[in-house]
Amino acid sequence: MSTSGINFSGLISGMDTEGLIQQIIKVESRRKTIWATQQSQLTQRLSGLQALQAQLLGFQSAISQVTIQSAFKAVSATSSAESVARVSVSTDAVPGTYLLEVSQLATNHKIATTARTSADDALGLDGSFIVNGKQVTVVASDNLRDIAARINNAKAGVTASVLSASSGEHYLVLTAHNTGKANAISLNDLGSGNVLQSLGLVNTTTTLKNPITNGAQSDKFADTSTAIGTLMTLSNAPSGTIRINGVDVAIDLATDSLNAIASKINDAGAGVTASVVTVNDNGTTRYRLSITGSSTPAFTDDQHILETLGILKSGYGNELVQAKDAQFKIDNMSLTSSTNVLTNIVQGVAITLTDADATSPKKTTITITRDTGSIKSAIEGFVKAYNDTVDLIKKYDYFDKETYDTGPLFGNPTVNALKSELMGLLSDTVAGTPSDMSMLAQVGITLDPSRSGKLLLKSTELEEALNNRLADVERIFRVVGSTSDPRLTYVIATSKTKATGVPLTVEITQVATQARAVATVAQTQASATAERLTFSGGIFGSNEYSITLNAGNTIDDTIAQINSDANLARYLVASKDENGHLVLTSRQYGSRAAFNVVSNQEAAGNNSGIGTTRLEVQGQTVAGTINGEPATGDGQFLTGNAGNATTDGLQVRVTATTTGIIGTVTVTRGIADQVFQMIQRFTDSINGALTDETKTIQQQIDEIKGRISAFDEAMQRRAEFLRAQFTRMESALNKMRNESMRLAAVLGQGNLFSNLGA
Repeated sequence: MSTSGINFSGLISGMDTEGLIQQIIKVESRRKTIWATQQSQLTQRLSGLQALQAQLLGFQSAISQVTIQSAFKAVSATSSAESVARVSVSTDAVPGTYLLEVSQLATNHKIATTARTSADDALGLDGSFIVNGKQVTVVASDNLRDIAARINNAKAGVTASVLSASSGEHYLVLTAHNTGKANAISLNDLGSGNVLQSLGLVNTTTTLKNPITNGAQSDKFADTSTAIGTLMTLSNAPSGTIRINGVDVAIDLATDSLNAIASKINDAGAGVTASVVTVNDNGTTRYRLSITGSSTPAFTDDQHILETLGILKSGYGNELVQAKDAQFKIDNMSLTSSTNVLTNIVQGVAITLTDADATSPKKTTITITRDTGSIKSAIEGFVKAYNDTVDLIKKYDYFDKETYDTGPLFGNPTVNALKSELMGLLSDTVAGTPSDMSMLAQVGITLDPSRSGKLLLKSTELEEALNNRLADVERIFRVVGSTSDPRLTYVIATSKTKATGVPLTVEITQVATQARAVATVAQTQASATAERLTFSGGIFGSNEYSITLNAGNTIDDTIAQINSDANLARYLVASKDENGHLVLTSRQYGSRAAFNVVSNQEAAGNNSGIGTTRLEVQGQTVAGTINGEPATGDGQFLTGNAGNATTDGLQVRVTATTTGIIGTVTVTRGIADQVFQMIQRFTDSINGALTDETKTIQQQIDEIKGRISAFDEAMQRRAEFLRAQFTRMESALNKMRNESMRLAAVLGQGNLFSNLGA
């Protein structure tokens, strides 16, 4: 009987009904056992395939260390005297040897005040001064430490500190953050406070700060029409009277701009010419006030106005360390640098100068060599990754002759195909390479004669090949392209490019050109006034860019000004043609190389000649075929179209200026790259053979899981049905027993069930 889910098996019949039910379920569950066995086998196969996929992806990672473009360009550098210079290199470095002689290191400028008896006593100084263009204001209660803090808070590119030489000798010291003469600390007082002079940081002598022929220029400013005080964010810009050649000129930096100051000087009749000139400051257009005469003018400035502009500078009162550039020789060529870290002297090499001597220059020999050791390590990594792959396959794909046990991937057609293709590639030759350097075996990599399927690497043979035939070794491993004509440059080949090593003809039907705007009138005279050119469209995107050409420009001045403008220099180059016309040429090639230019002046012989009618110009994109197959141009780059039988994805750069057949391109695909592509096909997330099989097995596992789950539910219902049947039987027997007992009582014959049992 069953009450509230509790089974009382065979209480009436005496039968073990629950045991009978379990036996029935067990017999009927034999199918589940078969399915579970299938599920276990499939799960093992799936685990093996997933492990193999993971291993192959790791193999690809090792291959990429051999096939990347920089793999065979690794270089190393040494300095024979690291106490003189240390070196580091990039893959751009070219092997070579250089003699370095260092006579002077670049130094950080360092200046100090005169000695003070206390660092903490108020100095009684009240006023403002400028440090590297930043205003600093002090009050009478400030001591040396307070002034140091104020200078540091100005973030002027210097560090201010207090040096205590003794209990009664204290100095305020300023140290420039950067080395070199160009980074010398710039100091000047503002107005009549003369704080810097009182501290002894500067003296009363002045010299030209930015001298030019027969004159001087100011510091660089952001624009020409804003007041200098505003540009420099001065809270109390100086004003007063300066003297040029004995002539007074009233200037107020709180209200006067560069243009206004130039006009005041020109109107004063001091025998000088003042103008505002455009300069390039690390990619940004800046402006300077230029003052010139028949000889260098005499300047007088008691309110530090010309010092604030950067025309004059005060002498240093207590200069501890001069700002110096590094001076050195490379292979007897004299050079200088504002920093001790030289990054643009030898291609791809960074040289850090550490010692110098002016009398007997410190010497070291810098040697850059091809780093075959790192190349060998990458190849060793390729061999190891292959051998690890072989070991993993054996772990899942085996047959034991004694026990007849097999691995979960034994006989797997996908794994067999992978092994067969892999072995074939490793023993194959690379098409288009020299016959004596076209196989792995020729660089010391052979199959293990024990038939383990692994590779053996002979270090001596590999090192010899790397040292003597590096380019040929590179072709054995990676994709390499070469061309027969200097007007052709191989760029890239994709996995779809048929790299057969056969020369492919490149024929050009249209050459690539730059956008070229030519002025309508040749400039024959210096410009009378400033002229504004405005550029837009194409290479300038949605923005416009304008440049103001200086008054007095010749055609050569205009060309120099345009080419020195960092913004314009990114997009175009200025020159002139044989007739003296201004020519503006885009740096970019092709149809996307397009721009417009217009002037605010009618074209004339005394200006750029561009004129007020907008010139709209566009370049031309290269067109042609590779191996007779269609290709698509983009600027100077020609790429084989998708679907081409041979040249799909093959890209070359074409610099030819004439049409026709200009040469050939040859592409070879090394063994490592072929293995990489093969693995890619097997592991591709959409169409890969391993991917398809793992998906199929997972679907089968999921199907069996669903089948087992449904079967378990059916067996549960079956057990419940049998329990209900047995319960009804017990209930019927119980009723029969009760009826028997009632009849026996009536007839006096005892329990009929008992009698029947007797």
